[in-house]
Amino acid sequence: MDPDEEYMTIASAEEQMSITETARKKDVDGARMKLKALAKVLEAARVSSTRPSSVPSAEAHSNTLNKQDGNRISLAKAINEAESSLASKEAELARLRDELHALEESDPAAEHELDASA
Repeated sequence: MDPDEEYMTIASAEEQMSITETARKKDVDGARMKLKALAKVLEAARVSSTRPSSVPSAEAHSNTLNKQDGNRISLAKAINEAESSLASKEAELARLRDELHALEESDPAAEHELDASA
């Protein structure tokens, strides 16, 4: 056995192990960076998939829509009643105008015979 040759073999093996260790460390660091990036993407997806507190739940939204539908129907009824009342008042106004016009056109003195001897 030649000590120089054994030394060279050991030095070569150490150098090869150092190269392998550096490559593995580089791979592990790359994998860790990818893992961190994927963890950030996962957290962002988790946050975006949850309903924000400012948005009501589906049940609360449904209840709100039902209440608004009820309000819309009651407002439509109120509008209809107001329009009916308006039409009634307009008809009464037209009738009263016609009556006023008829009264203005009539001459009550001409309709009655006046007794001149009185």
